[in-house]
Amino acid sequence: MNWKPNKWIATGLNLATMPLGLVYAGAPRLGALLFGGALLLACAIFFLLPGPLANGAMVVLQLTLVVLGLTLGYRVASRAPPRAVRPGYTRWYGLLAIALLYLMVVVGLRACFYETFRAPSTSMAPTIRAGANLLVQKWGYGHVSAYGMTLASRPISAPLKRGDIIAFDFPLDPTQQYVKRVVGLPGDKVQYRERQVFVNGGATRVRALDAYFEPDRLEAMPRFENSLDGVRFDTLLNETDPGAGERLVRDHGCVYEHLVQACEVPPGHYFVMGDNRDNSYDSRFWGFVRSDQVLGKVVRIMQ
Repeated sequence: MNWKPNKWIATGLNLATMPLGLVYAGAPRLGALLFGGALLLACAIFFLLPGPLANGAMVVLQLTLVVLGLTLGYRVASRAPPRAVRPGYTRWYGLLAIALLYLMVVVGLRACFYETFRAPSTSMAPTIRAGANLLVQKWGYGHVSAYGMTLASRPISAPLKRGDIIAFDFPLDPTQQYVKRVVGLPGDKVQYRERQVFVNGGATRVRALDAYFEPDRLEAMPRFENSLDGVRFDTLLNETDPGAGERLVRDHGCVYEHLVQACEVPPGHYFVMGDNRDNSYDSRFWGFVRSDQVLGKVVRIMQ
């Protein structure tokens, strides 16, 4: 008996994952071409467009793929000629193998190599604005995880430097991911006094810059150029907030005396801070980040 793909099954499979419906309908090359094209377009949107614009473009792309998948699945299956022998890739086990391979590739890439994040707040402004898309390198940082699931943990093989921006599991709630800048490495002595940061006795602030206009607050904020191990970056202060000394952490290697917070970073830990100093919940308030909580280093900011 000749076999012909069912147009409704093809449409349903395409609704779930567009290539599967086309593969089932006997058009695997078309499915691979459309899947590759959609992947390249998604990468172009992510890397080339600013954060808010990229988010809108991604929604348009997803809706377009849904409509295209439904249309192509129905039409390709309807026009497919009957076959004397049904190809193995159109059977349930062939489709399942393709789906599992796709899942393994996607999870493997996100777990071991690169993962995307979105900045949820202005705690890293002006370097990272709220809503910016971030590409995080995970290879070498020991945290094998994807979609909120930790698969394995290994020692860091790509040591972090002062000034690096990292993504990490929040120590007080590992279900949340934070993005901050590394200020202190294991063994460093970090001081926070007079709203300035000193690492091993050296000041990190270089000079004052022109004020930064904060869109969320509709006000200008003092901006300063800073340097850590050759990494230059800007930080912000809020003139209406004189500091939060009463909330600064006083244990886990930190003391607070005479309006000065002093911390010695223990082995296997990092002291992190947000560039928006008075709008950042960071190591000053809850302590250090363990090395096994580091997800990876931010290598690209799209905003």
